[in-house]
Amino acid sequence: MSKASILVIARNHIPEQLLKHGFNPASESMVKAMLENPQLFFMDRDLAENDPNYKQLIPYVVFQSPKGFFNYQRGKASSETRLRLLRSLGVGGHIEKEDGDIGQSSYLKGLWRELNEEVGVGPSNNIKLLGFINDDSNDVGKVHLGIVHLYQIETSDLESKELNLTDCKFSSIQDIKTNEESFETWSRLMMPYLDQ
Repeated sequence: MSKASILVIARNHIPEQLLKHGFNPASESMVKAMLENPQLFFMDRDLAENDPNYKQLIPYVVFQSPKGFFNYQRGKASSETRLRLLRSLGVGGHIEKEDGDIGQSSYLKGLWRELNEEVGVGPSNNIKLLGFINDDSNDVGKVHLGIVHLYQIETSDLESKELNLTDCKFSSIQDIKTNEESFETWSRLMMPYLDQ
């Protein structure tokens, strides 16, 4: 793992409603309050990945086109070894110290940096906030808290810019649910919400 410093918050400073298992719809004001929380700080990634007393805030962006939802398989070289070879609906990653001072602006800078690095997408107004996702049932989920966004795109030519994102495609929610067991937990927790 890298020695990057990533954005975290102590679990006991997170509102209890956001720690409920699964996907939790949230308002813009709830997310703003989280991103402006004075208890946020940057922590060495190696420490954060192994300490469930802290949650890493992760932008998790789901892309939807007329052909369905973007999904991919995490490659064998993925930095998150615990998720290798699992499929995912979400694109995103950590907010790093290099993204700027803690707050909404650094969160957005990190979100767009991740989307550009992973699928070559730039800032757009076609993105909307959905809520938070939490899963304390496994070692990966215990140290991450997802902030979920839906990004509507008109075309289905989104493609990976990273070796770690393989077998990229758009699929109907029905096809995705048929292969649910091949997806990471966060994606599985999002499926019922996307199937509305």
